[in-house]
Amino acid sequence: MKTVFTNARILADQIGRSYPTGTCLVVEDTQISYIGDETDDIITSLSEKDETQQVNLKGQVVIPSFIDAHVHLLQFGISLAKIDLRPCESLTEIQDVIRRTAEERPDEARLLFQGWRHAVTGSDVSASTLDHIHTRPIFIDSDDLHSAWCNTAALEEMDIQNRADPEGGKIHRDKDGFPTGLLEEAAVISIVWPFLGNAMSRKEKLSCLRSAVQEYNKAGYTAIVDMAMDETYWDLLLELQSAEELTLRVAAHFLVMPEKSDEENRAQVERVAQLHKRYNITTSPDLRVAGIKIVCDGVIDGCTAAISHPYLSTGEMVKPTWTPAALQVVLEAADAAHMQCALHAIGDEAVNMAINGLEALGTTGRRHRIEHLELTRPEDAKRLGKLGITASIQPVHLDPGYNQLWPPMIGHESCARAFAYREFHDHGARLAIGSDAPTAPHSPWNNIFNATTRRSFRKPQSEETFNEHFKLELNDVFSATSYGGAYSCFAENIIGGLQVGKKADFVVLEGDSEWSTDLTSLLANHVSELWLGGRLVSSNRQLFATPVTGLA
Repeated sequence: MKTVFTNARILADQIGRSYPTGTCLVVEDTQISYIGDETDDIITSLSEKDETQQVNLKGQVVIPSFIDAHVHLLQFGISLAKIDLRPCESLTEIQDVIRRTAEERPDEARLLFQGWRHAVTGSDVSASTLDHIHTRPIFIDSDDLHSAWCNTAALEEMDIQNRADPEGGKIHRDKDGFPTGLLEEAAVISIVWPFLGNAMSRKEKLSCLRSAVQEYNKAGYTAIVDMAMDETYWDLLLELQSAEELTLRVAAHFLVMPEKSDEENRAQVERVAQLHKRYNITTSPDLRVAGIKIVCDGVIDGCTAAISHPYLSTGEMVKPTWTPAALQVVLEAADAAHMQCALHAIGDEAVNMAINGLEALGTTGRRHRIEHLELTRPEDAKRLGKLGITASIQPVHLDPGYNQLWPPMIGHESCARAFAYREFHDHGARLAIGSDAPTAPHSPWNNIFNATTRRSFRKPQSEETFNEHFKLELNDVFSATSYGGAYSCFAENIIGGLQVGKKADFVVLEGDSEWSTDLTSLLANHVSELWLGGRLVSSNRQLFATPVTGLA
């Protein structure tokens, strides 16, 4: 079955420019077989054949579909039902929202929130600031997902009082040893997340995943790299795929948490390697295990990122969550199993340790990657490209409004090195752009706008910038949202662009585009249709005069 898409403005490459690549695209089965113009002989001959499906796109823009190179899809799905606290500018506003939610949701066993920002509350983060609002358990995710804020009822049902700090995590306690209500890093991942996950039925989790997939399709995504996989979550994805409900291509990195011994750490990698042997790009290209994820430090907003000097706001020197020796054991085990290593590293100290560890492997062709890279030393920014390390970046975290709170925490000199994307690119590093949803909105246009302007998608009319000299060119950013994500997981010959032989994964946009002259217009883009392997999976309107059949 062939489908001919006509009357389109196809931007297959050089997307940031104003001229189209062609006006016509041919899909055969699941792949692109031709891109050109409607007057081309091959198009004319196809148009005369009865078995060819014709789709008139009425002058709309066609671009490669997006690939989110860093997302937590299940957490994103769960977050869709949580109340967002990001608009709150004070503790009082947060308390008011919680109070209203408790009144509006009287039958819910727990009150779940997200998006609390450390800078809004400062040190006023304790169970006592929540206990008077309601007796039901209250769970609040920080906007970066690295901290959780709970009331006493929530602490009690998790039995936090009788738990020790997990490796790489912290349960904050008062002078008498009682939990304060603040949990950080591994304490969130290994205690709070599993508890809330176990409180949900399998049916509820599947429903959350379905919602997440649908929202991602609506935004123009056909593929993701998931960065917080575990076996329970993996089984849910397998079930969705079996039911033909997984309309996203998924490359997964399983989370490896620091344990007390090298043997325990190595055992985690070995289990992921077993799954990788069964689900890899050859055996299961659309749902596969790409490798492992290692969290090397925390976040700047919570003063848990490992930077090379004490935090000005706390006076504390924060070290990476892994020792270099323990990290190397895990990296070597994963590398030997031909898996990719993804290392969360935000502070310059953690980034340096991550690069050193990957360099010691001596296997630059494995396409290992570092996530976030928010503070980097100039010499380390140059090493990424030389070592073949993918710079996995999330420009949505680059926000002048939010980042203006950093100087009192880390100093102006460190801030001047923040989000040095242009240096990564200019020194040869491959860029892959992700949203890090649900820590930030998942729309790809937010990332594109922030990366090209160094302004805030939240306040697009504001001229305030953050380290504008590190901004990227529009075409390079578009490439990083598609080809870059595909390259980062060895899929660039299959997906990640509009080219003959690649999967027919593309977006049809509503209206016109004037990106080259008005970058603010990026935020006004809306997806009209999304095609996955030549199959329509999301649409705002009916495209066909007659029903479509036979699309794979």
